[in-house]
Formats: sequence, structure tokens, C-alpha cells
Amino acid sequence: MRIHDRSGQEIITALWARLKDRLRRAPIASAEGFAAFIEQRAALIAQKCATDYCRGKTGLASYALFSERTFLDAFDICRWETFVATLADLLIVAEGQLRAHVSEAEQPRLRQALIDLHAAILHRMPPPALRAQGWDDAIASFEARLGAASRDRPQQALDVADRSAKRLFDTLPIHISYRELDEEVVYGAVRFRMIAVSQEMQRRVAAAELARQLIG
Repeated sequence: MRIHDRSGQEIITALWARLKDRLRRAPIASAEGFAAFIEQRAALIAQKCATDYCRGKTGLASYALFSERTFLDAFDICRWETFVATLADLLIVAEGQLRAHVSEAEQPRLRQALIDLHAAILHRMPPPALRAQGWDDAIASFEARLGAASRDRPQQALDVADRSAKRLFDTLPIHISYRELDEEVVYGAVRFRMIAVSQEMQRRVAAAELARQLIG
């Protein structure tokens, strides 16, 4: 059929279908792909929530503020600490989504695989100056949390998001006297993005295949 023989609605429908095919992302079925996804989304949440709040709070003054070394050093602390917290929270949510695809006897292997994946992500990154002790405390904390979470019902994004939100709020490079009334705003921003990533995880992760690969 020639294009001039088709109705405008048919053309639009065909173009929209083609666009959706291009925008549809490949499923995540490998441990490497899953690690990259989790790392990128944790970094995105940390970066966006910290930047959006600081720019929104300081308005036009943010351009000057983001050029000051003292502020940027404090901002780096906030982003790193929020990234570490968010990485752990997203993996807790992932464990809840993957657990249904392994037997009860296989759950300890799934848990260990996620602990190893968490440690591998952090060890790929040279610890920033603010973490002279390295990542050991974050790794130990995650291992303990995952152990407790895996014995309870699967955790959802809203079950864990406030941990990351608190870490963000506590380390924001804005004096507490200026942000103390914005706590719910900050928490809401983190919850929103955590839910969005959790939903993306449900859509894109081939859970059964990934779980089998993780437990070997």
C-alpha cells in the first residue's frame, strides 16, 4: 500500500508503533546488566534528588553556589552517601522481586549473590576522600540488612525509600535552619524516584532468568 493511499490515522498509528519499538529497552537477564542497571539508577536518584533540591532551594543564587569549592565538597559528600544508601535499598527491593523465582533452599545462595554484587559495585569505585575507611562499613551494613529482609516479606520501594531519603536529608549541603521545614519534600522526591525505578525493574528484569544466573 502506498503511503498516499493510507489514512492519516493509519500513518500515525504505524509511526507510533515504530517509535515504541525503538524506545522499548532490552530485558535485563544477566548479572552484569543488572549490576549496571542498579548502579546507574542509584546514582541517578542521588544526583537528581540532591541537585534538584539545592537548585530549587537557592534559586538564582545556585549558579554562584555551585561554583564554590566549600559547597561542592559538601555536595559530593551528600551525593556519595545518598548513592551508597540508595544502592543498598534498591538491592533490598530486588531481592524481594527475585525471591519468588527460587526455592526456599536456594534463597541463601540468592542472598549471597546479591551481597557479592553489592560489594563488587562498590569496590569498582575508588573510595572518595570522605571515606578514608573504604566501603567496609557499607558492605557490612548491607549484609546485615539483607539477611534480616530476606527472612521477612518481600520489601517494596516504599518500605525502604525513607532510609535513603534520611541519608540525603541529613547530608544536604544546606544549613538545617533553611531546610528543616522541607523534610517531607525531600522524602517525597526520593520515594517518587525509588518507586519509578522499582517499577522499571519489574518491567525490564527477566526475574526468573536472572535469579537462576545469580544462584549459579
